[in-house]
Amino acid sequence: MSTKTVLFIQNYATDPPHLVSQWLEEIGFTSKTIKAYDGETVPTELDPDVVALIALGGAMNAMQDVEYPWLALEKELLKKSVQEGLPVLGICLGAQLLGVALGGTVSRLDASEIGIYEINQIAPDSIMNLGPSAPAAQWHEDYVSILPQGATLIADSNLCPTQIYKVGPLSYGLQCHPEADASIVAMWEAKPDHAFSNFDKASDETTIAATVKARENDLSNTWKPIIQSWGRAVLDNSTI
Repeated sequence: MSTKTVLFIQNYATDPPHLVSQWLEEIGFTSKTIKAYDGETVPTELDPDVVALIALGGAMNAMQDVEYPWLALEKELLKKSVQEGLPVLGICLGAQLLGVALGGTVSRLDASEIGIYEINQIAPDSIMNLGPSAPAAQWHEDYVSILPQGATLIADSNLCPTQIYKVGPLSYGLQCHPEADASIVAMWEAKPDHAFSNFDKASDETTIAATVKARENDLSNTWKPIIQSWGRAVLDNSTI
């Protein structure tokens, strides 16, 4: 049996593939991670066993190519992958990189979206099927304000107009963080980024990590089936 690899591009030390890789490995994928933040090279061509590409989150802006030179290569790879029909997921920063790569625009929200928020289904989708709404872990201040031409908006939230969008048969941008549980959020909270510095936490909230911990079952029950549904569709789509 040929190996079916999902390739992750990790843009930030504290945002690894985590739950998403675990869920995909459960259904038969092999995971490989390029630690771009640590100097590992983002390729221009993918190995033949790679059947899907996932770009992960980070505290930088999607246009900071000078400060983070690999972002330009990552955007080129995302664009090429979508154009060639390779399934792609962009998560948080990854969603913003995907949007920019395909001609969209990234802007800053009026207020950071950090914690657990309900996101709302606004267009039907067989894979990104939330029901009317679903909880999602969030940690961002930027978002795709203008979608690429031909993209379909799938979900929004009260604070963010573009939570999930679709750019190909199996390619999506997800502004939320399905990969993150409380252990990941605790690392983000311990080393606050710009988004968190500008966030007004509720007065009765102890930590964001505690809020996420209390909803981990809800989050997993929502996002594990969605990620695995995408993964099964990728496996069905693969000709390897």
